[in-house]
Amino acid sequence: MAEDRLNELSHVVDPGILVPELQEVRDYWAAKMRRPRDAAPRRYRSGELRQHLPYLSLLDVLPATKDFRFRLLGTAFAEILGRNSTGKTIRDVYASADPEVMQWMLDSYDAVVTTKRPVFKRGSLRAVDKDFIYTEAIHMPLSEDGEHVTMLFGRTRFIVGDGEDGKT
Repeated sequence: MAEDRLNELSHVVDPGILVPELQEVRDYWAAKMRRPRDAAPRRYRSGELRQHLPYLSLLDVLPATKDFRFRLLGTAFAEILGRNSTGKTIRDVYASADPEVMQWMLDSYDAVVTTKRPVFKRGSLRAVDKDFIYTEAIHMPLSEDGEHVTMLFGRTRFIVGDGEDGKT
């Protein structure tokens, strides 16, 4: 994998092709849709995604502050990032990071809310001085009322070094 791709920060709304572990979680999310016109399913059942649990995230949408709060982060996040951000907001966690990284996080999550579609994002963990670890993630909307996006449900994949799979 090229070095410039490892440091790339990008997001794509509703990607067509994903690696199998991200596709499996996206397919699970799609199967939970109540009606085709709904913005998103209400919830997921973690027991149904047991093999993905260490890599799952759940974020609350905080529209009043244009921020997102980590409600749940799988154990792989704490292991790899060296911190537990559960209960903290994006702005809290990334306040001392490169402003580009924090804005990328906010923009990619906001894209899920505004489009009400899954968003794929990729980038390195340079915000925590681990730019040798590359991430790919899919985030999908959840909705309590079928109309407004109130939470984001995600699955992250971590790739170490030159593209070799690490914790996936």
